[in-house]
Amino acid sequence: MKKSVAIIGKGSSVRYSTKDFIDSFDEVAICNFPPMENYQHLISNRATYHFLNAGDPFPYEREFLNNLGLRRIFNTSRDIVPPQKSFIPNHQVIYFEDYGVHVKKRYEDQYGFWPSTGVMAFDYFLNSPDHDTISLVGFDFFQSGKSVYYFLKNETNPSLHYLWENNTYSKDGKMLSTSAHGGDKAKNTVMSLIAKSDKEITFKGK
Repeated sequence: MKKSVAIIGKGSSVRYSTKDFIDSFDEVAICNFPPMENYQHLISNRATYHFLNAGDPFPYEREFLNNLGLRRIFNTSRDIVPPQKSFIPNHQVIYFEDYGVHVKKRYEDQYGFWPSTGVMAFDYFLNSPDHDTISLVGFDFFQSGKSVYYFLKNETNPSLHYLWENNTYSKDGKMLSTSAHGGDKAKNTVMSLIAKSDKEITFKGK
């Protein structure tokens, strides 16, 4: 029997989600290290899949990480990164250290841009024979004027703070530049892939 999955992005439309909605899916995927402990009412407190830039992790507390329920972790970095204790829970998981290397090359060759972690997560389930239902939660696709994060700047991975300093984002977390990870090209590519797919793919909060 095929499964349903909710993929949780960072966009402000996450605020239209609820724990009950997320828990209605068989599986949950998170991208990088979104704050979860103060947002259980929006995104629940579980994750089956973790797509992360393993070269610069912003780890959860060990107890929280162990209780997420992770089964698969995908490195979305452009480099191969061996598993690290900071993002691998104590229980056994499958870790794909070269996932980002292959997906990045395919997207650059076929579509002409370097995909974000969120796009790489979407790509995995779009091509998964085990999933027929996908909900994209908080995927606001680099639209100018949209709030970027559903959480506060001080909860964000410190490695991303440069985006506020170079005017990619405004002080209140709105996108000022659409060039990141392909910008409109990324949005148009993903929407085209959705239109061609026979899977049930929906946006929560759009």
